[in-house]
Amino acid sequence: MPPDIDVDVQAIRRLETAAQRVAGSLAALEGQLASAGDVPSDAFGHLPFASDMLRAKYAGQVAGGQELFGAANAAFGRVAKALGDTIETYEHNERELDAGFKAIQSGLPG
Repeated sequence: MPPDIDVDVQAIRRLETAAQRVAGSLAALEGQLASAGDVPSDAFGHLPFASDMLRAKYAGQVAGGQELFGAANAAFGRVAKALGDTIETYEHNERELDAGFKAIQSGLPG
């Protein structure tokens, strides 16, 4: 006798939706971080070498943050897609099993 498999499709769909929302939020934060990197050239003062060094460090931090938010956005997007694909596969298999059982029933003498 095969084991009972009980999949909570709605719970997985909620997880998929949550992952999509997180990905969207991360994308928005990535965009906000990009605008944070858009500072006037004199924002770090006019000290020889020090201003350029501070500006470069800040730009590096902004770029690093954008990279991290972009990677996190992509990761949550992949999670959402995997959850969606899992549900689609599960529902497809359920339809196929149901069709198989109906075909068997229709072939049995009644």
